[in-house]
Amino acid sequence: MSTMTNMWEQTAAMAKQHEQQGGVWLKLVNDGDTAVVVFLGEPHPRDVVYLDNKFVPFDEKLRAQGHKSSLRVALNVAVYGTREVKVMEQASTFFTNLFQVRTKYGLEKWAFEVKRHGAANDPKTTYSILPECQLSSEEQQAFQALSLHDLPKLYAAEAAAATSSTPTGTSSSAKAGEPVDVKLAQAIATALKALPREAVDRFLQKFAVQRIRDLPASKGELARAFVDSLVAEYSAESVADVDPFGS
Repeated sequence: MSTMTNMWEQTAAMAKQHEQQGGVWLKLVNDGDTAVVVFLGEPHPRDVVYLDNKFVPFDEKLRAQGHKSSLRVALNVAVYGTREVKVMEQASTFFTNLFQVRTKYGLEKWAFEVKRHGAANDPKTTYSILPECQLSSEEQQAFQALSLHDLPKLYAAEAAAATSSTPTGTSSSAKAGEPVDVKLAQAIATALKALPREAVDRFLQKFAVQRIRDLPASKGELARAFVDSLVAEYSAESVADVDPFGS
């Protein structure tokens, strides 16, 4: 019985890990969720406002409407166990704590455990950042060689997708229901054909389609950015697999 229970717990933990690591974003959704990551690259800060259950870029129009901005910071992180590069977005408090950790430990030499403290949608949620294990020199080189997501480009693609999917009239509403442009669909298909089946499955799962031509036009640019990130990710893996001493 104990063995059976243990397997249930192990499987549940694996399911949670896959849920957290699906797609580009690394999300810790529930109280106690953790991830062991290596922080990579430069932070990408944004002034945003939380509207309609999402963060949108802060501008003068929103300022005139009386809204106040808050800071969100995106970071490239590599999952320690798989070396898969994800994007983690957090508030300014998290970044302040991370900056202190960076000052004390240095981010290049350590894998850190990030743990959520707070239930889903709890505004008082906090995150702890603790050193998990020190990286060997070989591990440091391997993590620093990973290809990173282009954060400004990623957010620009999401903003474009959000704008194009918002009906502003008959023509915009009709466009939201149209399939993706044929040339863009062909370009995406060509890029995905060169990648492992796993990458194709991740693409189809992220955009909830069974065929590339079923992709809505409103998500075309976001899909293009996601494919670019997949190409970079799997290209980095291929380079890492090359034996430098092979003949």
